Amino acid sequence: MDPGYILIDEHSSVDELIRLIAKRVTTVGEPLNVLNLDDIVAKHRNWQAKLPTVAPFYAVKCNSHPTILRLLAALGCGFDCASRAELDSVLGLGVTPDRIVYAHPNKSIGSIAHAKKLGVKRMTFDGSDELEKLARHYPEAELILRVRHDAAAAQLSLGRKFGCDQVRDARPLLERARELGLSVIGVSFHVGSGSMDAECFYGGIRKAIEIFRVGSTLGMKMELLDVGGGYPGANGALFDRCAYYINKAVKELVPTPVTVIAEPGKYYVESAVTALVNVVSKSYEKDVDGAVVRVRYYVDDGLYDTFDWCDDQGSGPLLQEDKRGAPCVRSVIYGRTMCEHDVIREEISLPEHEIGDCLVFPNRGAYAKLLGRGHNGFRPTGTKVCLTRATLNYMCAEAVKAVRG
Repeated sequence: MDPGYILIDEHSSVDELIRLIAKRVTTVGEPLNVLNLDDIVAKHRNWQAKLPTVAPFYAVKCNSHPTILRLLAALGCGFDCASRAELDSVLGLGVTPDRIVYAHPNKSIGSIAHAKKLGVKRMTFDGSDELEKLARHYPEAELILRVRHDAAAAQLSLGRKFGCDQVRDARPLLERARELGLSVIGVSFHVGSGSMDAECFYGGIRKAIEIFRVGSTLGMKMELLDVGGGYPGANGALFDRCAYYINKAVKELVPTPVTVIAEPGKYYVESAVTALVNVVSKSYEKDVDGAVVRVRYYVDDGLYDTFDWCDDQGSGPLLQEDKRGAPCVRSVIYGRTMCEHDVIREEISLPEHEIGDCLVFPNRGAYAKLLGRGHNGFRPTGTKVCLTRATLNYMCAEAVKAVRG
């Protein structure tokens, strides 16, 4: 096996491996990400059980680790790609173009030409200029109109940047597409990254189906509904509520034989990665009387690698066994670069840690690694991929089938 892979047998577990590393039973001198592929398999099975009529098209931008993409391809997922590089990565795994949606609504002419060369037909748009480009450079494309529909509460709303207004823009854009001889096959929306509003999916689907009717009156064959992303990765109860409202809307509002797809990213990978970082230095903030008011920790990872700028500041590292029962003190955790914004946790209460201690952060699989750019010359954090024999065998079997065609 690849030295970056660890086979988990019936006598061990990923959690046990993480505990051993954190205790220094295994020597680790640098930060480490532990990627659990079986967690992704479990998420996929859960998706199939909870949303059986919605095909998942994984959002590659969320985490493009080659092993993750290879596993999801083997599981039969589609892919939401947003760049030429992502198209190349996915197609390089043997995924066929019909399993891809080019979901960036504002593409360069070169990117459109590249998609045409690769045979990727389905792509989104949200403006008239995009239609003009497509008419000139890829008139055979199958287009999906992206409309604005933001959740009431989300970590990152996307409507300010992407999506047309349903009332003001949808009909004129569909009419312009018809004038240009383009094929619009459906509608998409995205409620926002890290949505906390499960019910918003019902409203988004209702809005999309209203536009379906407009398209039908213009003679268009509207056959694809893309309900986008925004699904929680580590909150099972919230995901269940999202699934409830999506299923309800599909049953009550979506006509047959419309195909329904989604673009989950965080859902699949957030809980699959655990970050282990090491305390390399510490100092104390004191009041005028010399009493410690806050402990400052400096660790060997940060916002330019495993952690990201949209983190939930309320979530901290797991409490290790040897720290349980110890008094907690006000603390801050700084990342490893010289950038003043490289702060992992600004205000957190922790038992006091020493230099060399390992801090274990769960749920680090979404977005963060993609921001790693070697700031200050630090090497990107390494990854150990863990999987069971069953998952390994499945991936190998699918790889053989792909080679044989």
